Amino acid sequence: MKNAHFPQVKKVKPIGGFHGVSAVFPTLNDIIDYEEKKVIINRGYPRFVTHPIVQKFEDFYKKKFNSQAVLCCQSFESAVFLVIEFYFKKGNRIFFDKGLPIDIFNYLNKKFPNIVTKSNPLEAEILIINISEFKPEIKLKNKILIGITNDSLIPLKDSDLDFNIIIKHDKQRDVGLIIFYNFDYLNLGLMRRHCGFIASSRKICSSKNSTRFLKMKNEEILKKQISKLESTSSNHCFLYPSGMAAIFSALFTLFSSKKPKFIGLGSLYVDTIRILEKIPPKYNLNQVIFINKNFNQELLKHIDNNTAGIIFETPSNPLIQLVDIKNIIKIAHSRGTKVIIDNTIATPYNFNPFKYQADIIVHSTTKFLNGKNNHMGGVLLTKDAKIMKKINQFNELANLDMCFNDVRILNKNITKFKARMKAINANAEKVAKFLNEHRAIDKVYYPSLKNSADYKNKQLYLKGSSGLISFVLKNSTLARAKKFYNNVKKPLLKGPSLGSEKTLLSPYVMMAHYDDPKETLNRLGFDYYLMRLSVGIEPVEKIIKSLKFALDPLI
Repeated sequence: MKNAHFPQVKKVKPIGGFHGVSAVFPTLNDIIDYEEKKVIINRGYPRFVTHPIVQKFEDFYKKKFNSQAVLCCQSFESAVFLVIEFYFKKGNRIFFDKGLPIDIFNYLNKKFPNIVTKSNPLEAEILIINISEFKPEIKLKNKILIGITNDSLIPLKDSDLDFNIIIKHDKQRDVGLIIFYNFDYLNLGLMRRHCGFIASSRKICSSKNSTRFLKMKNEEILKKQISKLESTSSNHCFLYPSGMAAIFSALFTLFSSKKPKFIGLGSLYVDTIRILEKIPPKYNLNQVIFINKNFNQELLKHIDNNTAGIIFETPSNPLIQLVDIKNIIKIAHSRGTKVIIDNTIATPYNFNPFKYQADIIVHSTTKFLNGKNNHMGGVLLTKDAKIMKKINQFNELANLDMCFNDVRILNKNITKFKARMKAINANAEKVAKFLNEHRAIDKVYYPSLKNSADYKNKQLYLKGSSGLISFVLKNSTLARAKKFYNNVKKPLLKGPSLGSEKTLLSPYVMMAHYDDPKETLNRLGFDYYLMRLSVGIEPVEKIIKSLKFALDPLI
């Protein structure tokens, strides 16, 4: 232990106030230290960096249960689902107790039959039990024991059982706690990040829950606002604790052993990629096909009647690619394949996927729809009656919704969405033109530029190109990336996330794909030092002045 390295805690400034969803990284070395785990930061994007108030809540339960670690999930049911799904692996023999455990088994087994064996307690390797009701009649040594309790009064000391995991319901805040007694299970933390089943800091801060009537009233107001923007009705709209929870719900609903193929088009968000990489092989589905160029031709080559779905972003993150949407959907539907469009970046101000018969639309409401860096949430919309039924089934099983206080904040902030987007569109056009003409820049990714490969599709489909721009420096090296990034001044804020009324700059690939091998980055078409700029509503001349100040020394 003498030479052991323990990361230092580094306090960083949040962007968005106490409930802010981003943080400032003043220099590129700050990012490198974070990615190499030399420091632990206290603030950041909540799926990656636990909010201090949530951390304090987890630490309270860690101490109370004398455990090694605790993960807080958006709901008790989502915590149980996350753990059971984690152990739902080929060859595992599992005992599922009555109630929620067996309900989740029945759901997963119907979708993916013959993956696990449902066993009795004697033959099972893994037991998922209700603590208050389970009376063991056999010795449970050398078995993985997962206890579930909905009773806030049951302390661990009252049980003679040696648990590996306890899943507990905190009824006051209506969240689920996964309590670990073995660090081997911390991979669940990564899955929670991918799936987006996180508890919002606003939910933990609530001293009491809203009344059911008030919650439903506010949810309906929000659903009507979002549905109107996306040209549909509120009964087609589903709210989630995060954008990734909405994406996971869409993907997991479509994943099927009956149609085992799935296709991803263009550069996708990192956790969308991770879900597509990790989930299908686990259930004996085909490896997902990722298509990064020649989209129409490659889709025709790979799609068939066994393809359950395709997913793409409009435009994609971070390469800001725009596919030929009408033809992609036509090809997909000719094979009975469903289409998921992540419309987070274009936003409904610039593009309406239902106009082209998309099956599912998803958004991270954290981004442009909210625009203030102070809310966590996601939304899914679908007009397909069969998909709606499946989404409802999954949401009820995992009890997925948006925290009441996040609903309230979004209801307030979305009222100025159109005015924000009008300003963001106009600013981004001018910033992209400036970058495209600067001698220190090698390539700019923005579909409104006439030299963009996506310009034709932009003219066909988008009212405006929204606020996200990516660019690569000439002679792209670490030294030049540092020189540029470190010299950027206000009003630009150097932090991850996007879709804010404040302009945000981040070295996206370094932050999202730091440990990915060079071959993977080449396949994705990513320059390692690519910069991503989310343009805000500040005076555009001030944004350009800051960029010019940082770029000119590189000429």
